[in-house]
Amino acid sequence: TDEIMHQDIIPLYAADIEDQLKKQFAYLSGGRGEDGCPVITFPDYPAFSEIPEKEFQNVLTYLTSIP
Repeated sequence: TDEIMHQDIIPLYAADIEDQLKKQFAYLSGGRGEDGCPVITFPDYPAFSEIPEKEFQNVLTYLTSIP
């Protein structure tokens, strides 16, 4: 099973992960897909492979929780 999909999601606030968000390895560009879902952008980020898994999860959990 996919461990990430089966974890309990704890609400995150921008202030809780401010330093992680400032890295801008992923962000909401303001665009929306055909189904109306927000588009998450992953720009070129030289140290992407060095981002700790928990940090990556935190940022994606936060970004996907924004209405």
